[in-house]
Amino acid sequence: MRAILAADADREPDSALALLGDKRFHFSPSGASFLMYGVCGRSWIAFGPPVGPAAERYELLADFCATARRAGRRPAVYHVGDALLPELRRLGLAVHPVGESASVPLADFTLTGPARGALRRNWRRLARHDNLSFAVQPGADLLDELRPVSDAWLAGRPDMSFSLGGFVPGYLAQLPVAVLRQRARVVAFVALLPTPHRWGVDLLRYHPDAPPTAMDHLLVEVLHAARDRGLTSVELGLAPLSGLTGTDPLCRLGRLVYGHGERWYRFRGLRRFKAKFAPVWSPRHLAAPRGWHLPLVLAQVGRLSSRPPR
Repeated sequence: MRAILAADADREPDSALALLGDKRFHFSPSGASFLMYGVCGRSWIAFGPPVGPAAERYELLADFCATARRAGRRPAVYHVGDALLPELRRLGLAVHPVGESASVPLADFTLTGPARGALRRNWRRLARHDNLSFAVQPGADLLDELRPVSDAWLAGRPDMSFSLGGFVPGYLAQLPVAVLRQRARVVAFVALLPTPHRWGVDLLRYHPDAPPTAMDHLLVEVLHAARDRGLTSVELGLAPLSGLTGTDPLCRLGRLVYGHGERWYRFRGLRRFKAKFAPVWSPRHLAAPRGWHLPLVLAQVGRLSSRPPR
């Protein structure tokens, strides 16, 4: 699996979630590509597009669906972009939007101009402090420093898995991590999901003692560091239930939850936070058998994502 990840230069950054240790894998006959998936109830839910050669993509998806059905299971694919939708529809799956993913093109990223005024002020406010420093380091060297920050950030809340990384030492040890230190102590960090051309961000956490604008500052520094390394973009991840414009009952329900569900999840707040970085928004979808299967699988994705990580 690690060799396939390393060989696919065009993979999505969040394909690194294969390293989290909470998923099963379905490989192509050649062994050159895979789908990762979770099991919830009678559903096999693949996360993201296949990893590996594009020529194997459709056959791998078809074999995954056929294998699930032979086992009496419900095949589904979560968190895929528009490019994969024709193949998924050919396999008889219905497709439904689940939100928008934010990608910051680094060639166009700037802190100048009135639209970036608040972000620019937040970054400069901390950039002037001599007791703050930024670095990107191997996660394996940072685990003891990161754990207190993660524990304080969770503060009794459940950790994440499946569609987001949780605090799993074996996972973090395989990733670069961007850290913000105050007087040599880590007060905020974000795990980076690297590919040859892009970074993704995951496991973004801060200590209650961190300065109020620490996350703005940290992500601006990540964008600068990625551009300095010649990367093309940084993926900020999904804003769930954002951008649902359809008229079907599931879209209407999604808009209702998005508009009034802040007490359970910061749907609008998360999108506003990512919007500050002027990203390009791209739809993400769930594919599942038609009818009542779609809302059921969407609920199962939530269950998988809220299971404690191993």
